[in-house]
Amino acid sequence: MSALYQQALLAHHQSPVGFNLDIKFDSAKSGHNPACGDEITVKVAVTDGVITDIAFDGDSCAICRASASIMCEQLKVTPFTQAKNIADKLIAGLESKENLSELLGDSYAPLNAVASFPIRAQCAQLPWQTFQLCFEELKP
Repeated sequence: MSALYQQALLAHHQSPVGFNLDIKFDSAKSGHNPACGDEITVKVAVTDGVITDIAFDGDSCAICRASASIMCEQLKVTPFTQAKNIADKLIAGLESKENLSELLGDSYAPLNAVASFPIRAQCAQLPWQTFQLCFEELKP
């Protein structure tokens, strides 16, 4: 893992965006990664087709928490269907080891560091997969 990506993931882990925020939500879904033991709940508020707030909580490893933080930072104020497309691309990109910077932009680059480690990639995917469950409940 490159030192730059490690620092970015560590920063998101230590000061996660959207962690344990008490928000008024339209959907809350939980996800679990049995390989690592991660448990996470993602909460999403949507108004007029746009994510107005997004938060998460739970017990998870540093990579899962950092990924959830990146998700909250990047998806807030994003059209809901566009956010679903981002989640789909990120999950597929981690599976195929694509460069997430090229696929989605530099904000997602720290997650490139885990793509070569399948178990860690699952940790990074969990928040996004859980967000997809929220989308399925609220899809327009």
